[in-house]
Amino acid sequence: MNTPGLHHINVTVSDLKQAKAFYGDLLGFKINDEYMEEYKFISFSVGTVDVYVMQHASTPAGDRFSEFRIGLDHLSFVAPSEEALNELANKLLAAGVDTKGVETFVTGNKYIAFRDPDNIQLEYWLP
Repeated sequence: MNTPGLHHINVTVSDLKQAKAFYGDLLGFKINDEYMEEYKFISFSVGTVDVYVMQHASTPAGDRFSEFRIGLDHLSFVAPSEEALNELANKLLAAGVDTKGVETFVTGNKYIAFRDPDNIQLEYWLP
């Protein structure tokens, strides 16, 4: 396959309003599209990649994400600076999000690992 990059990523959640509050209000992504009725999704852009956050009627009640099942392990967003890492860590901790704050990976990269309300693992990574 010859491709210049990713176009979009779809993520399934259990509660779209809760996801909108997390990704839009807490993390600060600008919500581009919002369809809360028939299709049940919101979207935001990360660079040139669109992220669609969807709620499906057929998702089993009480289902939670696990990176140990086949499929997605985590989403990693680029942090532009160490200052941005520290700002997000403080914001997440103040909001009660379970995170250890800024950590250092074995490669020497600094990052923040945290989870959305459906337990989807997210990362803010300083290259």
